[in-house]
Amino acid sequence: MSERSVSNSAGAASMRLPRQIWSIAVFAALASLPVIVGDPFILNMIMMSLLSASAALAWNLSGGYAGQLSLGHAAFYGIGAYASTLLFLKAGISPLLGMLVGASISAAVAIVLGMITLRLKGAFFVMSTLAFGAVIHISAINFRELTGGASGLAIPLQPSALNLTFASKAVYVYIALGLMAAYYAVTLLIAGSKLGYSLVAFRENHDAARALGIRTLPIRIGIFALSAAMTSLCGTLHAQYFLYIDPDSVMGLSLSLNFALMAIVGGLGTAYGPIIGAAVVTCVSLAMQIYLGNQISGLTQLAYSAIVIVVLLAMPGGLGPALREILGRRFGWRP
Repeated sequence: MSERSVSNSAGAASMRLPRQIWSIAVFAALASLPVIVGDPFILNMIMMSLLSASAALAWNLSGGYAGQLSLGHAAFYGIGAYASTLLFLKAGISPLLGMLVGASISAAVAIVLGMITLRLKGAFFVMSTLAFGAVIHISAINFRELTGGASGLAIPLQPSALNLTFASKAVYVYIALGLMAAYYAVTLLIAGSKLGYSLVAFRENHDAARALGIRTLPIRIGIFALSAAMTSLCGTLHAQYFLYIDPDSVMGLSLSLNFALMAIVGGLGTAYGPIIGAAVVTCVSLAMQIYLGNQISGLTQLAYSAIVIVVLLAMPGGLGPALREILGRRFGWRP
């Protein structure tokens, strides 16, 4: 091996170490927050940011890496919430098992939906997922005997690990952090694998990927199903945290838009982007509701939209890549 190859390998190894340290440091800092912060409102903001980051990471696998911009992921989120809740209320089955049932249902639905819609391109696929989400949302409202309709379902407060219900918000923060860390690890594994390269190849050029012999449809259906199952698990945690679900809160179009927006603001097709995007979008959204919620009707949405537009205009690639570039210039390494 030449000296140049050795030096390049050493340089690559030296760049990998800071990235590992950076990831560990960030997750360690997040793990310390529930100990440091005692304010219930701040804990709630942290919890919602982590849960949203998990859902955005799940969406990003399909929307970011494969370029399948879905606006129907709230349906999978709702399936997870309703499946675990109904099994708990009707049959006394633990949400820990119910969340797996919900994830399996979501994956199965995604496979069927993917076989039908993933042959479509661009806006046609987006519109088909939007229609799917709307159908599931309307169905949840109309099947009152099963879902409680627009009134929703209340989950009794029975603190227990088996019930995935706890009296302390800090416990939920740790569960959401663990879920986000797992999704982050899954994203890194897929991004660095042959599957990840195949997805990116299809995203960049459909015809060239097929010409190279990449069987694009099976892998896109698979990643769509995985994304749906991961989103479903987030829905179950949402239900057990709020102890109440209704079609608008767990299946609304705004939820699907937020998943996509968080990944886009943070940086599409990156492992860290959706986490940054979720933190910014969630915190800005909650702050707007608090400080502008009692002002002129629609002012909250206007201010929120303006902030998002400014961010996207200033950093088209997203906050994550922009921050990475700044750190690269400042410290000489890229996290």
